[in-house]
Amino acid sequence: MRTIHSVCRAALDVAVRDGLLIRNPAAAIKRPALDRNEAAYLTREQVGVLLSACREDRLYPLFALMVGTGLRRGEALGLHWPDIDLDKGQVRVRLTLSRVQGHLAVSEPKTDKSRRSVPLPAPVVDELRAHRARQAAERLAAGPAWRDHGAVFAYQDGGYLEPRNVLRRFEKIANGAGLPGIGLHTLRHSAASALIEAGTHMKVLQELLGHSTFSVTADIYSHVGVTQQREAADRLAAAFQW
Repeated sequence: MRTIHSVCRAALDVAVRDGLLIRNPAAAIKRPALDRNEAAYLTREQVGVLLSACREDRLYPLFALMVGTGLRRGEALGLHWPDIDLDKGQVRVRLTLSRVQGHLAVSEPKTDKSRRSVPLPAPVVDELRAHRARQAAERLAAGPAWRDHGAVFAYQDGGYLEPRNVLRRFEKIANGAGLPGIGLHTLRHSAASALIEAGTHMKVLQELLGHSTFSVTADIYSHVGVTQQREAADRLAAAFQW
């Protein structure tokens, strides 16, 4: 809405300049305010509880990858094996899976910043190695019925996972673990908050999360760095002779 307002006002300014209008009607309209919503996230202890609750679930590798990288749901479900280099411990985000007009579709991310390479934590690399072996066994069991999409996370016949079903499964596990009201995007926020608490610079976090601008990252997670702000104040206290 803010972008539309800016474009309309600029276009009508040209109309005034060219004598087509006496005044710009958009100038009298207040630009809509931008609401800032704090990101809900899990503490490190809560993440541990959640991972323990879903460790035996078939989708555990997906959940572990998401909390270990901060990938969006569509980005994680859109991964193909050529996108993952387990030897280097790196994943390349180049596609996203979503439902378009009633059909699952794989497409490129919306922004250039979303196309990125993300390092994998060592436990996630180990889990993906085991997951690849299990998927190879499923492929042999499926035989000719296997749908060879090359998807990292798939049904037992190789087909793409339905994002809504994945969300439902996750919510069921979270509720059972005593963590109601959270979704898959909470894993992304939890990864980001843990990185901030560990001292990761916001610019680095922006690149990892694929945010279009630094300000987006800073606005969403400004509330997370309270401890770091306290530490900064303590450093200033020690830096000067008061």
